[in-house]
Amino acid sequence: MLESLHTWIEIGVAALAILLLLYCLVLQSKINSLAKRYDYFMRGENGSSLERKLAVEVKELRDAAETMEDLFQQQQVIRDTQHNTFQKIGFIKYNAFENIGNDLSFALTLLDGNNNGICISSVYGRSESRIFSKPIVKGKSLVSLSQEELESLNEALGAKTNEEALVSGTVVK
Repeated sequence: MLESLHTWIEIGVAALAILLLLYCLVLQSKINSLAKRYDYFMRGENGSSLERKLAVEVKELRDAAETMEDLFQQQQVIRDTQHNTFQKIGFIKYNAFENIGNDLSFALTLLDGNNNGICISSVYGRSESRIFSKPIVKGKSLVSLSQEELESLNEALGAKTNEEALVSGTVVK
């Protein structure tokens, strides 16, 4: 009986050894696969290491971030400059006198982003023409405006009707 027990133990140990050997072979296969992948990534296409490739990529990302920061600063300068350039225009043609046709007189308003600018008007007559300029500060004239100049200012400001501008106090006397 003791001998048969030893035989069963020997068979069990042998079976366990075979299972462990198979398990070791499977693990060795997986290690070899991972080693091949590791060598591929560390070796690269031209022999450079993955570490060098990552260092180059990080440097390129930092350079791109610096370039973007420069672009943002340049964009802010452009916005600041643009805010002080003429960007709103109002233009009205009209007849200054009843006996002259073809709308040869005009009122032109040029405003910047702060609604500061100038209103230029030209009054055409048969014997003479006159040109006037009036300053506009914060969307309001510092001097009296003619009806046509007021229409031109309202057009530049985007007002819908002359009455709206008169009610809002566009003309400052």
